[in-house]
Amino acid sequence: MGSLMAFVGVYLMPILCIIFIVKGVELAKQIKRDNENTANLTAWVAISFTLIVYSFVWLGID
Repeated sequence: MGSLMAFVGVYLMPILCIIFIVKGVELAKQIKRDNENTANLTAWVAISFTLIVYSFVWLGID
C-alpha cells in the first residue's frame, strides 16, 4: 500500500489537483446559477480532496 500511495502522491498529484480546481469552479458556477443538480460535481470535489489530503498524510508518515 505504501508504494501505491507514493505513486499517487508523486505522479498523480498534479492530475488530482487539476481535477479538484476544475470541478470546484464548475460547482461554484452551478451554485451561482441556482442549479440544484450539483451532486455529481460535489462527489468529484470531495473524492479528489480526500485523495489529495490522504496522499499528503501517507507520504508524511513514510
